[in-house]
Amino acid sequence: MQLLYLSWCLVCISAVPLVEEGKWRAAVYEHVLVTASDVGCTETVCTRDQAIELMEANLAVLRDNVEEAARQGADLILLPEDGIHGYGFNRENIVPFLEGVPQSADGSNQCALYSAEDSSEYLSEHYVMIQLSCMAQSNGLYVAACLGSVVGDCDHCGPDHGTDCFYNTLVVFDPEGSLVGVYHKYNLWTSELPIYDIDKLPAAVSVETPFGKLGLSICEDLLWRSPVVDLAERDGIDTLLLPLSWWDMFPHQLAHSNEDAWARGLQINLLAADNHVPQDWNSGSGIFTPAGHAAVYHNISTSSTGKLLVADIDIKPRKSHVNWAEFASNNLDHFEDSEDVFTAIVYDDLYNFVKLNSDENTAKVCSDDGSLCCIAEYSAVFESDVFSLGVFSGSHIKDGSVSGSFYIEMCTIIKCDPEDVWNTCTQDMIMDYDYLTRSNTIFTSLKLAGTFSDSTRVFPEALFDEVTLRPELVLITPDGVLSIREKFELQPLVSLSLFGRRYEDDADIPDNFCPNELN
Repeated sequence: MQLLYLSWCLVCISAVPLVEEGKWRAAVYEHVLVTASDVGCTETVCTRDQAIELMEANLAVLRDNVEEAARQGADLILLPEDGIHGYGFNRENIVPFLEGVPQSADGSNQCALYSAEDSSEYLSEHYVMIQLSCMAQSNGLYVAACLGSVVGDCDHCGPDHGTDCFYNTLVVFDPEGSLVGVYHKYNLWTSELPIYDIDKLPAAVSVETPFGKLGLSICEDLLWRSPVVDLAERDGIDTLLLPLSWWDMFPHQLAHSNEDAWARGLQINLLAADNHVPQDWNSGSGIFTPAGHAAVYHNISTSSTGKLLVADIDIKPRKSHVNWAEFASNNLDHFEDSEDVFTAIVYDDLYNFVKLNSDENTAKVCSDDGSLCCIAEYSAVFESDVFSLGVFSGSHIKDGSVSGSFYIEMCTIIKCDPEDVWNTCTQDMIMDYDYLTRSNTIFTSLKLAGTFSDSTRVFPEALFDEVTLRPELVLITPDGVLSIREKFELQPLVSLSLFGRRYEDDADIPDNFCPNELN
């Protein structure tokens, strides 16, 4: 077996701009993925050598971008979920792609250990961990990346499961190449449910660094209380690391939009590194702060490529307090009830909507039980686009992960026509990307608020033409109003939403989750 590709040279770092006091330099890389299906490893069980060859095809590109981040003076680089081994596996054919990883950070240094062992067998067994450790050591920065890991003596699901547990794992190496962070993804995406195991309870893992406290999470974890909210509110992290493989799920779950919204809602920095698969609408990476993005990339054009983003952000993000229910609760009686409420299914949830009209300037719609009302003040001339104000309060089952469902309170303004609900409102089923992402409607003024429950965490989303983020146009007031700023050069709006999560009404976490292909 030929095992090449190890790079032991220190990167020669040229002069780079100094980082201001109180800030640090973050990097994320959106990666054009080579998948296991590209080489047939999802149709058959490949050998370890074949698995390493595929993973090295990804690692070679990742390594180049780690080196470039170091040249630009980055303190840390985040690489995407699945960015090394790809996806499309089942529980059998993923095995040669897995490696043993300590269940918690033990300070081990695989780069140094391999140098001491100088064994091809050791290199094969720990290939990815050695590469990542050496990338960090050779370039003098923190490296955070995902890989599939295996842990033995883990027989908790019967004989069909076997004695090994498989985890989607995020590891962090410090600039010396030592392992300082290990996190097993808890909230698995639908396609992962047949493959991976989870810990008995979700773990909140954080890493102390010279540039603040980092919290570890992976992809769908973002949507749940633990680990993300626990890390932000209980453990006081400054920056959340979020490697992901996330595509545009309209209208409320586009990767870059959710990343921006959660950074704002939790008042933390958030680093997100996605895979770049334009044909699957898979893109959305960035470096986010409570005030908006410092750098963002979203591009699904056929000619687009991966991208390295580097930006300086505050070590301690500036925070502000918002009472998301205050304005709507105090002013609800000033908004008249609409007689023209209609319903539409949006991402498998049944919303109540009212159409926005050019000759009016207010709108109000409530859930059937009255527990959540959404209000809007607006000024716009509607031509070809039809916009409506929608509300949903209830359990959301689609992408319910290991628990099965989570509770949403949503106020949203999206393109949605009561005369053609299926082709305009049910956006997760619409394949017309231009319709989903383009708009010719400019709101000269727009305010959105809702009577959210006291315990609901709210995450504000604003998407403009071509689903761009325009933080200079977004205003959030302490009394819970999401607005478009009126004194800036306005842009056509695609959607404006307040994505509320009532975590205490989520389904219970499982007592003993087993990968569901075993059931």
